[in-house]
Amino acid sequence: MDALIAGTLALVLAGVLVTAAVGRWLAGRLKQPEIVLEIAVCLLLGGVLVSQVGWGAPETAGREVLEFLGHFGLALFLVSAAHGIRQGGGRLSGRAVAWLSAGSTLPAMLSGVLLATWVLTVGGADLRGEASPTALTLMLAVSLAVTAVPVLAGILRDRRMENTEIGRLAMTSAVAIDAVTWVLLAVAIGLATGRDGAVKAVAVLLCGIPAVLAVRWIARTKALQTLANSYPYAAMILVAVIAYAASQTTRGLGLTEIFGAVLVGFALPGDGPWARVSHQLGRLGRLLLPVMFTLTGTALAAGVPNVVSWEAIVIATVLAITSKLAGSYAGARLGAQSRLASLKLAALMNTRGLTEIAVLQAGYSAGILAPGLFLALIVMALITTGLSGPLLWAVDRYAGARAARLEPAS
Repeated sequence: MDALIAGTLALVLAGVLVTAAVGRWLAGRLKQPEIVLEIAVCLLLGGVLVSQVGWGAPETAGREVLEFLGHFGLALFLVSAAHGIRQGGGRLSGRAVAWLSAGSTLPAMLSGVLLATWVLTVGGADLRGEASPTALTLMLAVSLAVTAVPVLAGILRDRRMENTEIGRLAMTSAVAIDAVTWVLLAVAIGLATGRDGAVKAVAVLLCGIPAVLAVRWIARTKALQTLANSYPYAAMILVAVIAYAASQTTRGLGLTEIFGAVLVGFALPGDGPWARVSHQLGRLGRLLLPVMFTLTGTALAAGVPNVVSWEAIVIATVLAITSKLAGSYAGARLGAQSRLASLKLAALMNTRGLTEIAVLQAGYSAGILAPGLFLALIVMALITTGLSGPLLWAVDRYAGARAARLEPAS
């Protein structure tokens, strides 16, 4: 790599970190989760780099270095987030996880079917595309059912909820939803392209559980415990390498890299030196996450078509929000959660973020999503993610007002 490219990369990286800091500052001023504002400003930075500076398109020299940093940071962050699910006070109720996962998934998928019906019967050629009705319907069902694990984990950490029962329940359900939706996405792409993505997805899930148990057993051996206690940096490097390799393996199989990183996080023992390793890796991953947000912004700016259907945007967004909020609330209540906890869980499960964008890009690349529909769903993903902060703020205000009403007069 020559000096000019290295200098440009250094400037871009510095710009990303400064922009992320501005996003966190704005979040503090607006009392919103830091990661939501970070995503917004970094996506905007990515668009500016492409449109105004001409940097960041997929063929840009040196871009692969930033891509490595972004994916590496995402893997580390997700290891720590998944590891945190197993900490913080007791086992989760299987009933609560099952009902929340079902409530957050099934109504949203039904709304996706309704959206597909509207597209196929009313939408024009810019929305309909050339994909088979079955592939398009399944794709839209998946698109509306997604909950973004990375962004959800960031919101929980920003609000110090990652070790609470609500936070752990939301993350566990989101991981379960992702496991289902990515398998269904592989089926949809297979229907459109003839690939064997569904078989690979099922194989990864079936092999993942014994792999997690094996790694956890090895990590609990005396030799590995001694290594983590005596040489924490060596343990961090070891886990970081394994996490990145696992994430890229599942990504290379046509699945999301989230699977690989989350499996490593589940495999780490929940206490002792490995908890410290997980915490430090999470801090490093959190620092690097804005690189991924910015690269996503450059990809969107370089690839999103200029075909706008406001009707599709409104319909997709309304269906996505109402189905997630109502379904998640109902699922949480059926899972024996309180009214307040159910409201918070509904607000959290509505987050779609970068996972949704990755799903949409996969569907667009496979030719399932036509340009106009792709753009409408991208806007939906950004709106639903941006709603996370205001919805949680509204729930907190409701809880405060309710507590004040119930407080006995002095």
